[in-house]
Amino acid sequence: GSGKTLFVKGFAKALGVTETITSPTFSLVKEYTNCEMPLYHMDVYRLDNEEDFANLGTEDMIYGNGVSIIEWSEKIMNELPKKTIILKIEPQEDGSRIITLDNWPYGEII
Repeated sequence: GSGKTLFVKGFAKALGVTETITSPTFSLVKEYTNCEMPLYHMDVYRLDNEEDFANLGTEDMIYGNGVSIIEWSEKIMNELPKKTIILKIEPQEDGSRIITLDNWPYGEII
């Protein structure tokens, strides 16, 4: 309900993805390759630990030439590359959202 998948839909549209974007909650990873560059949409909410993420075989996705968008990434922070940008979406009582970008692990707001 915070807008994570809606954000991914907009990002995917900008890359030229023509497929319908849905949340990967149960599949964990959805790949979109019919676009400008590969887009990997991941939802790690259901994983128990970082080792589970590493066992998914996502290394080529997060270190490759595409874009990886990972929902619930705070569960796997030690598995993320140094060039990770953290986007936080915080719903407000009035229905608006506060969006913050952070250059992890450096902690600089960009």
